[in-house]
Amino acid sequence: MVNEEYLIDKWHKSERKLKLKLIKDDQAAFEAVYAGDPDKFVQNSNVTQNYLFFCNRIKASQLDADQLKGAIEKLMIIDIKLDKEDDAQRIFESLNSTGLDLSEGDKIRNFILMGLDPETQEICYEKYWNGIEKNTGYEVSSFARDWLAAIRRKTPAIKKVYTTFKDYVKSQGFDTAELLAELLKYSDHYRVITKASSGNHKIDAVLRRLNLLDASVMRPYSLNLFECRRQGDVSDNEVVASLLAVESYLFRRWVCKVPANALNKAFETLHGEVMRGVKEDGCYPEVLKKVLLSKEGSGHFPDDKEFIAAYAERDFYRIGGYRYYLYDRLENGDSLEYVNVVENLRDEVFSVEHLMPQTLSSSWLADLGEDHEAIHERWLNSMANLTLTAYNSKYSNRRFVEKRDMEDGFKDSGFRINKYVSLQDVWGEKQLEERDELMREKFLSLWPMISSDFEWSNDVYDEHELDDDFDFSGRKIAAYTFMGSRFTTKNWAEMICGVLSMVYEMDPVVFHKFVPEGSDFPGRYFSWKQDGHPFKVGEGIYFNAGSSTSTKIEALKIIFEAAGLEGSDLSFELYKVKPEVEDDLPTFPKADDVFVGGKVEI
Repeated sequence: MVNEEYLIDKWHKSERKLKLKLIKDDQAAFEAVYAGDPDKFVQNSNVTQNYLFFCNRIKASQLDADQLKGAIEKLMIIDIKLDKEDDAQRIFESLNSTGLDLSEGDKIRNFILMGLDPETQEICYEKYWNGIEKNTGYEVSSFARDWLAAIRRKTPAIKKVYTTFKDYVKSQGFDTAELLAELLKYSDHYRVITKASSGNHKIDAVLRRLNLLDASVMRPYSLNLFECRRQGDVSDNEVVASLLAVESYLFRRWVCKVPANALNKAFETLHGEVMRGVKEDGCYPEVLKKVLLSKEGSGHFPDDKEFIAAYAERDFYRIGGYRYYLYDRLENGDSLEYVNVVENLRDEVFSVEHLMPQTLSSSWLADLGEDHEAIHERWLNSMANLTLTAYNSKYSNRRFVEKRDMEDGFKDSGFRINKYVSLQDVWGEKQLEERDELMREKFLSLWPMISSDFEWSNDVYDEHELDDDFDFSGRKIAAYTFMGSRFTTKNWAEMICGVLSMVYEMDPVVFHKFVPEGSDFPGRYFSWKQDGHPFKVGEGIYFNAGSSTSTKIEALKIIFEAAGLEGSDLSFELYKVKPEVEDDLPTFPKADDVFVGGKVEI
């Protein structure tokens, strides 16, 4: 009864008569369970584990066959027949609203596949979606977010990935096969990035390190870089050089404790900025370095002076998961004789050892001398006093000479990082200073300051968004993009008048917060009357654009917040080369001027 009523469709024409159809890998596990041979069960499948769980629970219970049958009969399956014009995804979302939340990736899958007829759905799943899921390790939500950031140059909020994806796909007019092919292509890049599996050992070595450095923030950039590689626009050596520059950029910022909040925006737009230079016949890595060096504020690339100053003060002991990256890089460098530092640290075979111990014994106090307290405080968690060992428990807080000469001591250490240590007779301030110098030079070698011989022409721009930590003063604007639409402009005054006009069209009520004249900033630049405020924003709203660039930027930030807009909704293209004379108070449009496409028509 159970077999024919619940498990199979005996009238189905194909040999696969099982009623329940799962995703490809789960289907194989389900068929093995149905066949009933435990030796062929797919043990790493949730389907198998769920089956075994219920088997064990039922066997351990006092339920008889009739009770089990009664329980099964109470289960309810909803089967809805849809017409072609029905929105399958919307219906599914409404039915699921009180159940377990779907992931953003689940919603995207349903959005793409649910409206297709069964045969086409099967083909699209087998040909595309199953590969997308495998390439992304079934983390489709994260992949989709990075893909959207790479394509749109704007990262959606985690909970808005599906809605952003849906809106973008509809706006671009993708057909299903075209969209799935695009996603499959980028998912393969995602696999290469996250699994360090490009097939080129130099590329994979850097990718592996970047994954240890928790560089997921750069994935939108990396997706575009590897698409360029696929198209043959960058060579493998150029990919290596580019990734090394980014690695140095990220690590130096981490050492210097530069806030990471600017990195999302930096990596969203980085590839596009580089490609502008490539179109000028620039070499990709050289243009990339030029772009990174041009970053300012919280997005800047720390130079050697800042890097070494931060190195000297950094606590390198309490660094959490970053120790895997740091000690792997310090020990292995670029050597082909690889020591698996990461796995052994994770398995607690290796550990980080203080050469001068955290607790000073009487013998250590004597060895360090009367300045022992200052030495201990200054050097304890510095790079000069830290190293790798597989015998931490043996060392404890023994005297240095014992740590060096005992069985498995530093003299016998196979770690490259311990070479200097093994040659010392004592461990005091002099040795700490000498090793500090060696480690400092190693840091500068492994994470070098970049330079570039690429030069921008006057008509190439860099791009910044409204809420970037960037000083716009003294920079000449070439164009701006508002809500996805790009407009060329003569100056900052023309830009702000154009943006205000478009914001007014969206929400005219917003501007009533800033008039009458004399209200809080930026109210003094608005008026009900035309006198002294020559530009007409909208009916009864006039604006005076006679202010500095920084004032315009601050005014726009306040207006955007009041209108519920994001800073990323407005970006500016600035000339790379600063003009010798910057007119920050240009002639601005008059009240009778009308904005069309960002330009003034009289």
